[in-house]
Amino acid sequence: MNAASETDSSRRWTLDCGMRYWPSGHEAVARLPFPIVDADPGAEPALHHIALPDWAADLGVDGRLLVFASTLSPVEGKPDWQCCDWIANAFYMLAGSPERAHERLHGPILSYSFRLPRTLDPLYQHAWVNRSFLFLRRWAAREAGLSEEAVFGPLPRAQILLTHDVDAIRLTPEIRFKQTAFQLTNAARATARGDGSLIRARLRDARRYAFSSGDFRTFGRVRDMERSAGIRSTLHFYGGRAGLGRRSPRRILIDPAYNIGSEMMRRELRAFAEGDWTIGLHQSFDAWEEADTMLIEKARLERALGGMVRHCRQHWLHFSWARTWAAQAAAGLELDSTLGFNDRPGFRAGHALTIRPWDEAAGKPLAIDAIPMVFMDSHFYDYSSGEDADPETAMRHWIKEVQAVGGEITVNWHTHTITDVYGWEAGFESLLGLLS
Repeated sequence: MNAASETDSSRRWTLDCGMRYWPSGHEAVARLPFPIVDADPGAEPALHHIALPDWAADLGVDGRLLVFASTLSPVEGKPDWQCCDWIANAFYMLAGSPERAHERLHGPILSYSFRLPRTLDPLYQHAWVNRSFLFLRRWAAREAGLSEEAVFGPLPRAQILLTHDVDAIRLTPEIRFKQTAFQLTNAARATARGDGSLIRARLRDARRYAFSSGDFRTFGRVRDMERSAGIRSTLHFYGGRAGLGRRSPRRILIDPAYNIGSEMMRRELRAFAEGDWTIGLHQSFDAWEEADTMLIEKARLERALGGMVRHCRQHWLHFSWARTWAAQAAAGLELDSTLGFNDRPGFRAGHALTIRPWDEAAGKPLAIDAIPMVFMDSHFYDYSSGEDADPETAMRHWIKEVQAVGGEITVNWHTHTITDVYGWEAGFESLLGLLS
């Protein structure tokens, strides 16, 4: 594929990603009079805020949209909004171009945002691609002299999908060790900041994990709570090896420990499936680029379920832009919700959309859908500081952004954290209230 045709393909793909906002076609958007700029932003891009015209100021954040400076072609006397290649800018966000460049230099970040340049932080704060698409939709209707509804139909409603990662059904020695060590590390960080209240809270957490005992089989409770809220979630179950004898020490420490083929787990899977919950795969930590391993784990889960499995999320969000989605597609999976950060909430690629990910090597989209995960329970408990808002207020902030743009996201609550050992059930109840 030559450079011109690859550019045409990437622009068509970008417009296709926005079909939520122009379901009858994107021809009117493609004809808008803005420049075509071919300038990859690189691993440490400069970011720029563009002031929107008065007739579209409500679509921005404080009347502005965030873009990569490389997609601007300034012309004297013209406002920036007329000098930005909006399609190229959306492409670079949707395709994760800065992270891909960083990954080529340093390898996958294992979904920890602190490993990326801090200059990218504003990208994660809002669904900038969705806001840009809303701007293009309004601009195109204005150029046609018609209302948005007349040209493109009504605006979409937000879709926020509740998901669970089933990481544990009991408090294992490995979880006890990991959580105790993690909270002691957090206490040390709080000590360095001189945050006395947070030090005490983290030490209390460490003691609780070190000395508690608990049964994490909360499946019946999850079903009851979600039925009451009128919600049916997706649960991702581990299909990898269980037990100590057949796994390396590293996998024993990191991967879930339960056996999906046990009679108890089969019974729970059937109860969820018969109640219209969706069952997905939670691939093992080392399967992030291994289609063959995903196939084995998927088959093991399907045998236990007695049905097909199409959804997935990688354990620990172990993910590579270049390799993970390609491996999932090769394993026959159809929808992934891995794209998010371990250590913070936010829009990892600046969007709240279900898309077919861009295959950079092939210059075309992959045969799998991907929807971002914007927040999970641990963001508001394990990674919060003494200055952070309470979980409900924090979750409301992110949900409000998705609702404002009519976006699509998933949120994640681990099933074992609604136990007394973790004490996060009140947060889950708040989330159900916000979603219902």
